[in-house]
Amino acid sequence: MLAHAMGNTPVTTRRESSSTWNSAHDRAIVLWGVGHTHAHIVREWQRRPIPGARLTCISNSPISTYSGMLPGVLAGQYRREQMEIDLTRLCDSAGARLVLGNVTGIDHAIQAVNLEDGESIPFHALSIGIGSIPSRIPNESDPRSIVTIKPMPTFLDRLAARLREISQPSGARRLRIAVVGGGAGGTEIALCIAPYVTRILGPTRLEISLFHSRGELAVGTNPRTRDLARRRLFNRGIALYLGRRVAQVAPGSLTLCNGVPVETDLVIWATSATAPPILKTLRMPTDGKGFLLVRPSLQTLDCDTIFAVGDSASLESAPTPKAGVFAVRQGPVLWRNLGLFLNREPLKPYRPRRRFLQILNTGDGRAIAEYHGHGFDGRWCMWLKHYLDTHFMNIYNNVATSQT
Repeated sequence: MLAHAMGNTPVTTRRESSSTWNSAHDRAIVLWGVGHTHAHIVREWQRRPIPGARLTCISNSPISTYSGMLPGVLAGQYRREQMEIDLTRLCDSAGARLVLGNVTGIDHAIQAVNLEDGESIPFHALSIGIGSIPSRIPNESDPRSIVTIKPMPTFLDRLAARLREISQPSGARRLRIAVVGGGAGGTEIALCIAPYVTRILGPTRLEISLFHSRGELAVGTNPRTRDLARRRLFNRGIALYLGRRVAQVAPGSLTLCNGVPVETDLVIWATSATAPPILKTLRMPTDGKGFLLVRPSLQTLDCDTIFAVGDSASLESAPTPKAGVFAVRQGPVLWRNLGLFLNREPLKPYRPRRRFLQILNTGDGRAIAEYHGHGFDGRWCMWLKHYLDTHFMNIYNNVATSQT
């Protein structure tokens, strides 16, 4: 699998004026963020680049993390590098330019992306796919009290550091961990985190709780799936608090919306997604949560040259949940439409499928699967998840190593 050893390798960037990019034979495609959708574009570029065009990827991290395998890494089923895509190697294999840095905005007048270091990267077509962030982090008296799932490339490092800070002497009271957010991701983390704590701290007595503001666990799944998840949490001794919104977090405790305090040593924030604040500064139409509104072509509503994908986008005509499966399925559509756009041909629509396979890793060699309204449980579900996840990551492993 792809290693993250290249993460410390410096990536040099060339400062190029806009005039050098204006030739019809030197068209610029820029990908801002390299998540599930954009990784597909880089893969396709390696196989068959668009004639007369160049590809630039902008990322604030040299690593892209596949979220579907994070619970398995926590549970000790995979090595960390198995869920990571080394963007330096991936872009090198495709002949694409990788720029590591933070974007500060878009200059619509000259069609350029502005970076924090002062560089301006012009584009003929720009696609925005920078993901999402956890919604509504509450008042906190100490920022270290909460470990957020995102940004995911640094989650394990931040989690390990926090665990070492709060570790208890041998024989002391239990280590109390609160996972906030009872969607699929939060449920998986609550079920899979114990082995990770053991690897970091050694044998440790744990008390794990899962808090969810909604009255149902894993909203959006069917009753059978939710019941299977509740049973697994109960059998694992994980306390479940439904309909309990967390209002405040302080060192050693959190406070629920009804004012009830709960003692805790570590809070993992895994709530539903909201838009990164920078999207609201781009002067482009957004939905109520700040995500960029797009047409079926994946172009933003008021700008043909700018696309948006994955969690960063909301399809105006048919909004979908913020789930990685939709980002993956947008990849082929975006790839086709970028080529059509540069050739001034009509673009094709993205039509999201409402039914899709969901599999929750329960951390014990089993998994809970849902498909077409039916819920399943067993080792075969985990085998299927393992096959799908490793097949997906092997695609990028093969791309990144094929030219090394």
